[in-house]
Amino acid sequence: MQVQFDPRIVPDPYAPLAAGPADARGSFERQRMRRAAILATTRRVLAQGPEGFTLRRVADESGVTVQTLRNAFGKRDELLVTAINEHTSAVWHALGGFSRGATLFLDLAEMYFHCAAATPKFLRAMVTSAVGSAQPLAVLQRHGSAIKLAHLRRLVREGSVRPGADIEALGAQITRLNTFMMYEWAAGGAAQELREQMVAGNRLLLLGAVSAAAAPQLEAWQMSAAA
Repeated sequence: MQVQFDPRIVPDPYAPLAAGPADARGSFERQRMRRAAILATTRRVLAQGPEGFTLRRVADESGVTVQTLRNAFGKRDELLVTAINEHTSAVWHALGGFSRGATLFLDLAEMYFHCAAATPKFLRAMVTSAVGSAQPLAVLQRHGSAIKLAHLRRLVREGSVRPGADIEALGAQITRLNTFMMYEWAAGGAAQELREQMVAGNRLLLLGAVSAAAAPQLEAWQMSAAA
């Protein structure tokens, strides 16, 4: 069954994603809240254009020094990767509240459709920045693959993956495919096209790995989406 996502649950990349309660006490909570605020500012600066993304701009808009950023996050690319990975993890966390099983990878297309529609500047900047540099791309790809692999392992335990399927390779291939599709969209595509391409690509990859019992779930999702 297709999951209908409420756009309001899609994580806002410009809001702190890991901040504690407003009345949090203690140095640890204050540090956690400040870190989350800096990463939110990082994503907001990135959305204004990758070419203008610098530690100095992030520091100025965060109200901290460049040295504070370096001490906490490292170099420019390391800050970029941390900010993007936090958002990616938040997307998957939100997705987990709505979806289960093999169709989670198809529901992910729905989530990124809403991301593309609601915050296109951020998603475009995120993708173009990642693909434009080999080192950040490699780190981001590993992070994305690890998240998908964790879900695929749950599918194995549930008996939804056929014996002998290489789930590590599958997680990596889904990540690469989604990255390419988002990069293609970033060049001037429409949000609906991104959704359709991600659904089709993920479905084809999954059909080669899921069990006979799980395959009908993917087909049912596709039929529901087309209705």
